[in-house]
Amino acid sequence: MTQAKREQFEPGSVVVIEAEKPLARAHVIHDAPLALRHARRLSAPQQVRHGGRGLVRLRQAIATAAAAEREQGLAFLFVPVAMGAGAGLFYMAPADPPLVVLAVGLVVALLFAVLTRENHVAAARCAGYAAALFAGALASAVEVHNGAILLDSDVTTTITGTVEAREFDADGRVRYLVRLTSTTEPEIRRPPLRVRLAARSRHEPVPVGAVISGRARLSAPSGPVMPGGYDFAFRAFFDGIGAQGFFYRAPVQSGPPETVDGWFRSARLGLRSTREHISARIRDVLPGDPGGIAAALAVSDRRGISEPVVDALRATGLAHILAISGLHMALAAGTLYIGIRKALAVFPVLVEALPVKKFAAIGALMTATAYLLISGGSVATQRAWVMLAIMLIAVLADRPALTMRNVALAAIAIILISPSAVVGPGFQMSFAATAALISAYAAIAMRARHESAGPDIRLSGSAPRRWLATAAKALIGLAITSLVAGFATGLFSAHHFHRVAGNGLLANLMAMPLVTFVIMPAGLLAMLLMPFGLDAWPLLVMGQGLEGVIATANYVHSLGGDFNVGQIPLMTTLLAGAGFVILVFLRSRLRLAGLALIGLSAMCALPPVAPHGPDILVSESGDLVGLAGPAGLASNAARPNDFVFGQWRTALRAAPHLPPVVVPEAEVAPGAARDSGTLDRLLASAASQPSRFHCAGRGVCAAIHAGAAIVAIDDAALIGAACDRADLVIVAIPVYLGACRSGATLVTSRSLRRSGALAITVGGHDRSTATSQYGAGGQQARPVFRINAALQGVIRPWTIQRYYDWRTGRFDLPG
Repeated sequence: MTQAKREQFEPGSVVVIEAEKPLARAHVIHDAPLALRHARRLSAPQQVRHGGRGLVRLRQAIATAAAAEREQGLAFLFVPVAMGAGAGLFYMAPADPPLVVLAVGLVVALLFAVLTRENHVAAARCAGYAAALFAGALASAVEVHNGAILLDSDVTTTITGTVEAREFDADGRVRYLVRLTSTTEPEIRRPPLRVRLAARSRHEPVPVGAVISGRARLSAPSGPVMPGGYDFAFRAFFDGIGAQGFFYRAPVQSGPPETVDGWFRSARLGLRSTREHISARIRDVLPGDPGGIAAALAVSDRRGISEPVVDALRATGLAHILAISGLHMALAAGTLYIGIRKALAVFPVLVEALPVKKFAAIGALMTATAYLLISGGSVATQRAWVMLAIMLIAVLADRPALTMRNVALAAIAIILISPSAVVGPGFQMSFAATAALISAYAAIAMRARHESAGPDIRLSGSAPRRWLATAAKALIGLAITSLVAGFATGLFSAHHFHRVAGNGLLANLMAMPLVTFVIMPAGLLAMLLMPFGLDAWPLLVMGQGLEGVIATANYVHSLGGDFNVGQIPLMTTLLAGAGFVILVFLRSRLRLAGLALIGLSAMCALPPVAPHGPDILVSESGDLVGLAGPAGLASNAARPNDFVFGQWRTALRAAPHLPPVVVPEAEVAPGAARDSGTLDRLLASAASQPSRFHCAGRGVCAAIHAGAAIVAIDDAALIGAACDRADLVIVAIPVYLGACRSGATLVTSRSLRRSGALAITVGGHDRSTATSQYGAGGQQARPVFRINAALQGVIRPWTIQRYYDWRTGRFDLPG
């Protein structure tokens, strides 16, 4: 190109060369998407003449798009993704990774990135992402070091401690957060530091800071109810609550409020007392569910909301209203921000002489900080505050506030402060919604700029027509916001909660205007006026708005549309998450690869590609067993535990409950011992009606399911007979027997204590094993059980209590 004209190209420009003529012509285009369209238009005739070069041109187009993405500075956006991956891998490890290995890996990756940044940019970036991964894992290790001691087993004891917080439900019952100082009768050798206890009996509530004592039942935090489920012990470990339970009788105040050492703890107790007074004041003015939701919005106290209302909000996609998150923080701080700017705009002299916008940003930041403190500072609220603070600081620095880079900075801050939030639904759904909205509105704005030469379709003329146009734009904007946020959060909601609100868009379109323009402004005004005793009428206005939200939730819920998607495998969710990140971060047509990954993950989650669900479920205590059959989910209890069985039904797409069949001829007289004949009669009855438990009273049940004979008992005397007659024996008591001599699979509450809940799939039959005999006496090869345990082999600080022996005071670790 000796005759080509030399031009100075700006950084980020894309050069498109037209090579159809002997002398190529270079076009400098400063907009990457427009450059790609121009390149495709120029190369179309050549593709017709040279079809074999299509793949080469595709590679060139991808390279051009990738270069444009690099020029946009998007590499930084993937830093929190790498840090989150490091935190997730750390928590998924079966044992604690050595801290020295993580620290050395971080240093080595950083040094390699620094040394190669000049000559090997791609290698330096890879090393930088590796350093971010090690940083996320290292932050997780530090947080684990500060975790709580979890109770090892359920116990009844007399506790004494200091009340750190109180919560009141709709019926006036109290739930205490107690910092333990002693336990007696018996003394717990490995006591947790904090416990949460409910007081069922009517009594004068013990004030915050006072010493409380009483006879209580303490329960250890439970693990996942099934493999892949939510780990409650994991969350309790990082929340600092080592046990939960209840007082048998009304607790008593055994000492006056103690003198608190340290300003931090004193301030924390004072804030908790203030939260309690605010919640009580709100519910005095607004009784019932509106008051409960108002208290949840103000101080994150949800105990005053009835279960039917919570279910309706969840089924319609409105449950996000109950969690103090970015929406509430933005509405509270944004209302004051706009209010300050509008108030100061009345005085033109001040607007010309002072940076009004920055004063408003400072006021909004102070409001958000106060909201964070009085709300209790949950992880979701901390995340929202960090994100909002970064955006308001950007306003103070005269930088764009709502950008993807600021979202990335907020994510990095949260991962460093509380990395365990990465694996929870709150972090994932909050940042997914924010990133999706920023990406969507950026794409809309870019399209609007490209089409700005088109006809102007804005309404003009009289004031009513302009108001109508404004209202229509607001409604369209709300619909886009709800649709985009619903899609972004739906990916993770389906994984964590196994359900998708089909009518969520309709519910949000009806309810969010009330939340935005009535509930949150009135609530903010009530908080500002509460110290002066003038909060009654703003709270009444807030209550009317909440009545409208409740009515909306009940109406939309009555329409149906709440889809149960069942348990989604982790790898499927990770694939969809990777596609989502590509879709929202990239700006060229390369983002379409994200849609392809999301579509592929959807195919993997649906039949026939989706993996077959478990045939048998066993709770971690062993007293509840479920059989997943074509007619529903059968159990060995007429009234199973709602907490466990409800999650099983949801994970298995809301299968109906099939209670056990009582076999009268197999029952024995009270006080009489059961024998092998009882099991014979139960198995014979079960053979005539498979996939259903047949029981002789409580604690002795049998079933024939998927070609396997199953016996669930709580009587040690029947273990030998059960092993001789069944393929799978489940014993709901701790015994030191590890296996059946007959070759049957034995599961006991002792083995479940370490493995956690089980999901069992029945495979083919193994004729090399001993035969089982049941029913009419026929023999057959034993079935092969594929057992998936929730916690098998996982020895981490939130599972180590499962290996603690309180009799010896030592950990009985394997190996």
